Amino acid sequence: MVRVIWLAALAAIVGWGPIAAALGDEGDPVPVLPPIEIRAPRLEGPAAGPAPRAESALRRELLAFDVPASVSVREGPELNQRRLVRSMPDALRALPGVLLQKTAPMQSSPFIRGFTGYQNLLLIDGVRLNHSAFRAGPNQYWSTVDPYTIGRLEVVRGPGSVLYGSDALGGTVNVVTQRRQSFDPGWHANGRLYGRVASAEDMVGGRVEFEGNHSRLGWFGGISRRQFGDLESGGGPLPGTGGIDELAGDLRFDFRQSSCWTFTLAGQFVDQDDVPRTETTVFSVPFHGTVAGSELQRDHDQDRALIYARAAYAGGGAIERGSATVSWHRHEEERDRIRTGARQDFEGFDLTQWGVAFQLESRTRIGRLTYGAEWYRDRVDSFRRSFVAGVPGAPSIQGPVGDDATYDLAGVFVQDHLELGRFDVFAGLRFNYARADARRVDNPAVAGSDPATPGNVIRVQNEWTNLVGSLRALYRIDGCWHAYGGLSQGFRAPSLNDLTALDTTSVVESPAPDLKPERTLSFEAGVKTEQRRLAGDAALWYTLLDDAIIRSPTGALIAGVPEVRKDNIGDGYAWGVEASAAYRLSTWWTAIGRAGWMDSSVDEFDAATGGIVRSPLSRNAPFHGLLGLRLEPECSVGWLQLDWELAGKADRLSLRDRTDTRRIPPDGTPAWNVVTLRGGLRIGSHSTVTLAIENLFNENYRIHGSGQNEPGTNLVLGWMIDW
Repeated sequence: MVRVIWLAALAAIVGWGPIAAALGDEGDPVPVLPPIEIRAPRLEGPAAGPAPRAESALRRELLAFDVPASVSVREGPELNQRRLVRSMPDALRALPGVLLQKTAPMQSSPFIRGFTGYQNLLLIDGVRLNHSAFRAGPNQYWSTVDPYTIGRLEVVRGPGSVLYGSDALGGTVNVVTQRRQSFDPGWHANGRLYGRVASAEDMVGGRVEFEGNHSRLGWFGGISRRQFGDLESGGGPLPGTGGIDELAGDLRFDFRQSSCWTFTLAGQFVDQDDVPRTETTVFSVPFHGTVAGSELQRDHDQDRALIYARAAYAGGGAIERGSATVSWHRHEEERDRIRTGARQDFEGFDLTQWGVAFQLESRTRIGRLTYGAEWYRDRVDSFRRSFVAGVPGAPSIQGPVGDDATYDLAGVFVQDHLELGRFDVFAGLRFNYARADARRVDNPAVAGSDPATPGNVIRVQNEWTNLVGSLRALYRIDGCWHAYGGLSQGFRAPSLNDLTALDTTSVVESPAPDLKPERTLSFEAGVKTEQRRLAGDAALWYTLLDDAIIRSPTGALIAGVPEVRKDNIGDGYAWGVEASAAYRLSTWWTAIGRAGWMDSSVDEFDAATGGIVRSPLSRNAPFHGLLGLRLEPECSVGWLQLDWELAGKADRLSLRDRTDTRRIPPDGTPAWNVVTLRGGLRIGSHSTVTLAIENLFNENYRIHGSGQNEPGTNLVLGWMIDW
């Protein structure tokens, strides 16, 4: 139903003029936005251009150069017209401090500074995408964001719990969606057509996009459709990895009521059908000693929709800026699994989330304050249905998470910005509240899943509060160099998945109702530079973990899958270094480099000895880097770029990694390096064509922790036509 509404609304855009005319005369003045400051060359995009801006790190829009944190910004045109990314997580590939794990096609999960899944926070225009049913570890949910909707992608590494609450331990990623930028008087409309085909991915897809405005009212929307077949790796075909069908759409209206007020109504949906998880099946192709699964099929369907309304104010006075947002998020998931012996089961959840948030900014005698509050409530139903030769099996108490459940997450925050000479000091504080209530949970102390068994249905209730703070400072050495440092606390309340999961993924886990919140304390120091020919940054970080929830193997196998137990035993640390740079060699040539390395050590339960041992975090990332050379003559209609991406051997394995024999080779994931050549050409004034040859030398490789190998030599063709 949601898709029907979007399609109808998008079709109505062409005839929106009479409605828009009622909202304002064509001659009415239109608010003028301040110009973007032109500074140093960007680390992404053309060799010269506006310095990247970021609003996620401090909940205020600043130049990334002025933010006392490690921040990466990638623009939508760079991702969709130059890099031709396959999915939203692919847009994070090769960023320092980020390991992009891929369980299966359209099931990618970034590890940011050692954390993944629900330990990183994903925002859509500042609205939480994370919810309480997110699976632990690498999960597929970030791939439900259509990459064509990205206007700007902001990646903030390190804890963001003071400003964004639970989950923001490793990092915070904000997808700033595309919107109408021009509000010239009168009626204006234009659009674009995107296309992408890829040989080794057996992929074809595209998007039609419309935008326009009538005086103060602007709109932006599009429909995307993509289909994927079986992958072709450097070692040959990967059967059972295709058959994916995705339909996505988005629509946004912005009404600039005055120079002070803007009202936004926006939404998006995505529908993914038959996304396979091949590494669990007999079709999985072994890699350096990994083993194939035993299932005949495991496919996932995802149906997700997000709608939000926002009123934003920017007019000065006692409250300089402010916004109020109401959001509605619906996520339905279903897994279809077929095993030997004519056994088949379906499981999934149906989640609805409501959110309310407001944020204000004020200049005071004690500094510039950013403050606000937010509340999100999840309503979750889950199910599991089993069949043998088509005959229904016994009823189940719950699906992958507890059934008939609610989850509340709330917080109030304040951040103060003090300007002390050459120092900019940012101090923040947040109070968090979380509450879980699952009314139908399978009691792990009672065998079986029959709800008629006495004591087998339990109710799990718990609540937590926490106070976290941060203190960061930026020192302006001169106009070209900045140094920064500080410390930040992180916090993550146990989710419904932590407390009530009864699921089989790469492991088998059972409900653990008594878990406590995870906490971190992170130290970071770095430098940034923006000069006429050089832009770069480097950071050193160290994170202490306290009560981290660790899934340790029990040593038992259930249907060939390792069983795990969940405990708050993960005390330890992780640390690493990151660096990025872009150097303009001449007006035509730019050199690019990025690198990241980390190490970690946390407590883990060893079932063999019954004691606690120290081991790395799961999927401890190896050294990972990229070197690139870009040719882009000034006033040219074309560009060319050569990238060399490499990763070291990943043989620092946790106890759980050693049991993950379907994804991780016994001796660790081998080192790899790939070369990619890509270039683009603008044809006339209304179209561009991009051609990339990825993995030029057909390397057969796997990113550490992934369930499949990457494509071999992949010819990717993309185009954009605007009017």
